[in-house]
Parts: sequence; C-alpha cells; structure tokens
Amino acid sequence: MTDRREEFNPALFQHDPAATYPWQVFDRVTIAMLSWNRQAMTERALQAIYRHAGMPFDLLVLDNASTDGVADMLEAMAAAQPNMRLHRNPENVGQNRGMRQIRDMVPADGLVVYLDNDIEFLSSNFLVHIQKAFHAVRLAKGRPDAVLSMRVINGEEHGFRHASDVLRLHVPSDRSGAPRCSFAATNKDKAGPDRQFEEQVLVGLSDFIINQCWACPAPLFKSVPYEELYPTYIGGDDALASAHWDSLGIPMGYLENGPIARHLDWPYTGEKIRLYERLTRERAVTDLSYLMWKVRRFFK
Repeated sequence: MTDRREEFNPALFQHDPAATYPWQVFDRVTIAMLSWNRQAMTERALQAIYRHAGMPFDLLVLDNASTDGVADMLEAMAAAQPNMRLHRNPENVGQNRGMRQIRDMVPADGLVVYLDNDIEFLSSNFLVHIQKAFHAVRLAKGRPDAVLSMRVINGEEHGFRHASDVLRLHVPSDRSGAPRCSFAATNKDKAGPDRQFEEQVLVGLSDFIINQCWACPAPLFKSVPYEELYPTYIGGDDALASAHWDSLGIPMGYLENGPIARHLDWPYTGEKIRLYERLTRERAVTDLSYLMWKVRRFFK
C-alpha cells in the first residue's frame, strides 16, 4: 500500500543535514542555557530543544550551583548527549556573572541562541527558522548582524514586549529553499516551481529584547560588556544587553511569524520575587560589578 504521507509532499518540509542550503548563514550553532534549580522545567526545556531543533547544534549549559537535583539530571544528560557541554559552578554567582561565563565559553564564530532554563520551544525546526531569518537580514543588509528574539507567547499576553514597527524582509525562492516553514509567502499548491520557496520574514522592530530567548551572531554576544553593567530589575540582564546592542546600531526585533516558545515560570510567584529581592540585596554589598556600576553612575 502506498504511504499516504507521500501525498502531502513531505520533502518540502524536511531538512537534510547532509545538504547545503542557500539560507544557512551559520555553519556552527551554539544553544546556551544558564540553569538554577527548577528541575522539572529545566528537563522540559532541554527535551524540547532536542525534539524541535531540526538542525545540528552544540549545547552549552552553565549550572549555577543548583540544589534541587538539576545538577545530577544535567550530568546524566551530558553523559548521554555527545553535543552537550556542562559546566557546574561551585556556588551561585548570579545571572550577571553567569552570563559573563557563558559569553566567554561560547565559540568566537557562528550563531548563539540563548534561553533561560524555563523556556520551552513549541515549534518544530526552530533552528531552521532562525537561520532563515538571519539569511533574510543578510539579504537586506549585506550581513547578518542583528539580534532576533522568538515569540514567547505568555510574555506577549502580559505586554512584556513591544515593537515600534514591523519590517518585512522578502526572500526570493531562488535565494531560499526547502524546507517550507512559517515564513512561506506562497501557497504550495498554487505556486509554480520558481516560487515554491518564496518567503517573507516579519520582524517586529524594538529597542529592548526581553523574554530570555534570543539569537545573534557570536561576536555580538561576546561584545556585551557585562563587567561594566548591572541589572537593575528582577529577572536578569535584558536592559543592559539591549542598551549595548542599541549603542552599536544593531537592529533588534521579534520574529512575528517565526517559531514560538513558552515561559514556563511566568507569571513569577510571590516566593520567587521575594527570593530575587533577597539575592539582589545580598549582591548589592558583595558584587564588585555592582559597586563599579554605582561608581560610574555617580560620576556621570
């Protein structure tokens, strides 16, 4: 009996790791994650990466001295996954210093996709989408220098993102290629062979990338001067990284019609907010980067 799946043109939607595609901007992709506790969420986030990536990648996980079993779970996973690299901190050094460590550990080239350990990708082939989005940027600008964030749907529900305008990046079919994805700009059954892979990437332009789920070329990530900055809000370093990229004139935005993810730990519980507030107060008197940040603000 003929496989009915053949009627749905499966080759149009599959990525072949052995093939060379015109949209593949980066030969190396590093997915980086900073983890601290929340074992069930961390395991769910990592399983989604392996289930939905759709392309080869290296995984770097920095564990910030988890105390709830996460570290053991990560050790077991790293032993089973040859593309996973695990670094365990002996103590929780905070997000700012953890991001510095990740920045210094990732390769100097390729693409970096960063996400917190409570971000679950919901879309298949999300790395294909991300590569194609940077290809669209490259066609428009001549180089793929941009910072692109995925849509974190329950962050949008609470207004934790904004776009000043929507940029439409057209990719002609002969500069694109399989697999078809959410960027498709034509009907697969009506378009001729010369337009079958025509695409349009919609980028919601912003000056502030939030939701702890973004991607950029490695040199842009490695240029963030975390030593000179300090997070002023609960939840991380979004503002300082965005301010740095904005100062360089790097376009930032959300992939409006790209892959989506979910923030598993949002809205924050009262217990988590109290914990962050306590850690912020403690580090305010012990963290050298915080003291340097205060001095700079005082003498401005």
